[in-house]
Order: sequence, then C-alpha cells, then structure tokens
Amino acid sequence: MESELLKAATENFDLPHDIITLPSKGKFYKSKKKSVKVGYLTASDEDIIVSGSRNRTNIVLSLIRNKLYEHDIRPEEMIEPDIEAILIFLRNSSFGYDYTMLLTDPKTGKQFEHTEILDELDFKQVSQEPDEDGTFTTKLPKTGAVVKLKLLTYSEILELDSMADKYPEHRVIPKVTWRLLKQIVSVNDNTDKAVISEFVSSLPIMDSKHIRNFLSDNQPSIDLKRIAIAPSGEKVSYEITFGVDFFRPFF
Repeated sequence: MESELLKAATENFDLPHDIITLPSKGKFYKSKKKSVKVGYLTASDEDIIVSGSRNRTNIVLSLIRNKLYEHDIRPEEMIEPDIEAILIFLRNSSFGYDYTMLLTDPKTGKQFEHTEILDELDFKQVSQEPDEDGTFTTKLPKTGAVVKLKLLTYSEILELDSMADKYPEHRVIPKVTWRLLKQIVSVNDNTDKAVISEFVSSLPIMDSKHIRNFLSDNQPSIDLKRIAIAPSGEKVSYEITFGVDFFRPFF
C-alpha cells in the first residue's frame, strides 16, 4: 500500500522540477531509468543545508530524498556519480553555475581563488559496457580467475564508512578487503560468499589493483578532475568535491 501511495504521489504531482540525465543511464538499476525528475531547492531545504548538527552524508541524503520525484528508485540504491549529478543540478538551479574555491599556488604556497563553471562538466567516457544485470566480467592478471564485479551503491559506500568509523583505534582498517567483498559477485561462476571471502583473503595485490582500476575506468561518471592556472603561471590539478561547502558558502 505504501509503495502504491508513493507511486501515485510521484506520478501525479505538479511541483516544479526538471529532468536530469544520469551518468549511469540507468544501466545498474532494475528500473533502467536513464533520467529522473528532480525538484528545485526550497526555503525548507536551506534548513537542511545550514544545520550545523548534520554531517555531509545526512545533508546529501536529506536533500535528495526531498527532491527526487521517483517512486521506483531511492538515493541509497543509486551509484555515487548519479548522486553527484543530482547535487550539481540542485546547486546550479539554485545558486548558478559559478563555483569559487580556494586552491594553493605550488610555486608560492599562497592560496588563491579559482572559479569553476559547473555547467561545463562532461561525462567521462567508459571503455566497457556492463552486462544486462549491471555487472562486469573481467579476468584477473595474476590468478587468472574470472570475476564478476558490481559497482557499489551509495548505501554500501555509507556502510563501509560507518564500519571504518566504528573500527577499534590503533588497528589497521581493512577497507580494501571490505570493498572487494562487496564488489565481487562471483569467482569463476561461484557466488558462494564463503568462497569469495577466502578468495579475497589471499588475493594478490596485482589482482586487487586490477579490480580497482577496472571499475574506476568503467564507472560512468562526471569528469571532476580539473586544471587551474595559479597567479604564478603554474598549473594546479584538483578535483571538485561534494563536501558541505559545496552548498554552504552561500549562507
């Protein structure tokens, strides 16, 4: 009943919104939606943005839950580049395309202001399309194993962050292992979790690096890597990030 009410609410509404094309083109979701309806930020959303008691994660989820007008896809189920595309739209449609940040001149060590035009960001080209079920298949260079891989959803990324925050101090956090356990769907067509866990525990670094680079190369995303020219004339490479300051400078 609740899902039917949500479906009716999102299909029969007249709130101002726009259609946002997703970097993923819906290839990793059951709905296969290439685009989604997203509303504009309102005065009530400003309360979320300026709330000092909320962290970056809570702000992102609260904003997108409020503004995503779809009944069959939730923010937690989306991959991070799609979340970022929605955040860029929300910022552009509310505050304009100019994004001014502080960078450091590598020659003088002094900070300088640089303005990026967010409307000029492009989608990154991928080298391989996913299978029909939204997974990738690749052969590892060291072990020769054939693995099926998946991209992490936003909720899985948040779960890994939460696990790291709760991990005992003075102990090495097994972030790489945790991430691999979520990314690997099968090993040589075997989907047994115990088999995958044993495989990951003895995975050579060469294969681990291959998986990391393979998924990075094939994750559809917005190209956030940019180059600025410092006052000294030196080039500064940087990446646009989505911390609280992505919205808060306006308040």
